[in-house]
Amino acid sequence: MSRMAANYLSIRHSHFRITLRDWFRGLDKALVAIASALTFILTAMVAMAVVGMAQGLALLSDASASPAHRVAVITAWQGISLVLMRALREAALMPRARQFFASLPIPPALHLRADLVLALLTYSFLWLPVAWVIANPLGTRSAPLPTTVLALATLIVISVCVNLTLLRARIRYALPCIAALAVFALPGRAPWLEAVRAGGAIIAAVALWLSYLPGAARAPAARRRSELADRLAIRTGLVIPLLANELRANFMVRVGFILATLGACLLVIELRTNDTSTASVLLFVAAVAALALYSLPALLRRTLLTRLHFLAGQTAFADRMRAAVYLVPSALFLCALLAGWVFDRGGRAGLETSLFTGLYALGVAGARAEIRVTRWVVPFAAMMLLIILGAMT
Repeated sequence: MSRMAANYLSIRHSHFRITLRDWFRGLDKALVAIASALTFILTAMVAMAVVGMAQGLALLSDASASPAHRVAVITAWQGISLVLMRALREAALMPRARQFFASLPIPPALHLRADLVLALLTYSFLWLPVAWVIANPLGTRSAPLPTTVLALATLIVISVCVNLTLLRARIRYALPCIAALAVFALPGRAPWLEAVRAGGAIIAAVALWLSYLPGAARAPAARRRSELADRLAIRTGLVIPLLANELRANFMVRVGFILATLGACLLVIELRTNDTSTASVLLFVAAVAALALYSLPALLRRTLLTRLHFLAGQTAFADRMRAAVYLVPSALFLCALLAGWVFDRGGRAGLETSLFTGLYALGVAGARAEIRVTRWVVPFAAMMLLIILGAMT
């Protein structure tokens, strides 16, 4: 049993690691370039986010915290953790292989153990504010350490139970977990209330365990076919279905970087106390969009030809595929430029748009021709443009 447990967890962990590596392939050098060019800004933003989240979590063990603040902190934690786990669902929970693993003689406890370990890994940066609250480097924590640890542990247990039951479509078992989360949000530090919260965490854990027992899953309902989706799939050479199914997580990671950059720029503008009349939102959004999207057409084309090699020789399919492979990422790139342009205050929108559009086109051509140096030239050029144009602000 111990060897089976080790092998199963090792397989799941390897899949998690390899899937993330494939998703971030082509983005690793882009991230290095962005981090190199924006070291001070990123450090300040990360520190501000970690300290802010830590201060919120500290309210969970503060008897003087208002009910509204407590509910807001719990809602924010649950929302962020659910988004993270949903984004990494394919890597962590392996939904496509769930039926195969269910047919093997693997005990439910091993399935639960593997899902719990990988679910905790998907929380990623959320562990930073948790560690900050426990370490308390600034000495601002008002509650004793055991009380703080108990509150955080209870929240994490209930949160993981809610996320796993929801993402595995075990709605019957998710309802008790959500109820436990609502009970945890009740204000007060009375002993009986602490006992109720602990009982809610135990109920959530039991519900999670029951959701893994045989017979807990219901038969999936048949999906309704959409004529519009079928026509769109044919006209785009199956690019849209590929993005919606095979490359959904990879695509969402790229879009997430762009949206996070736009949100971070707007947050910095809102929080800065000095003059922000020349803040160039377009500069950062265009740089991240170019780095995140330039390799997407080549990835789409390669994946389509690999999965549908028997159709690659048909002229009609090749033409439709070729048009959509370049049109979809380019349209998304233009949308990112437009979003950055709306909030831009730098006064050089035309110059920045031209430069990063040219860089994007250069990256698309280099990735399509499989020129290996493109992986370094495009991030390096984006970093230099950020430094030069940023210094002109």
